[in-house]
Amino acid sequence: MKKITTSIATALLLALVCVTPAFAKVKSRVITVGQDFAVGGTAVKAGTYRFSFDDQTNELTVADRKTRQVIARAEARSEARTEGPLINNIQLVDSGSSKVLASVAFEGEKQSYALAGSTAAR
Repeated sequence: MKKITTSIATALLLALVCVTPAFAKVKSRVITVGQDFAVGGTAVKAGTYRFSFDDQTNELTVADRKTRQVIARAEARSEARTEGPLINNIQLVDSGSSKVLASVAFEGEKQSYALAGSTAAR
């Protein structure tokens, strides 16, 4: 009986370990931006926000730091970082009279997240 219980527990543990990678990984950081910018057509004022990237839906979300209310969402893609230290980095590009978020990179991450449709200066 003890052997059967051990086998069942081992099988359940193995199943749990195999299923874990299927869950989406949401990476987020709190970043302060010193100027007004736009994300996916939504204007965002300068301030401190929580930037989150969901790798399952490929969506970048900008939320209020305190209330966590979503301010803007945009489709994004993950790209390998090739240069510089692994620090928080926000890239804004000029779009006429305003700045548009082109990409964001989180401290310690080897990936940056470029917004779909943006043309970042490289």
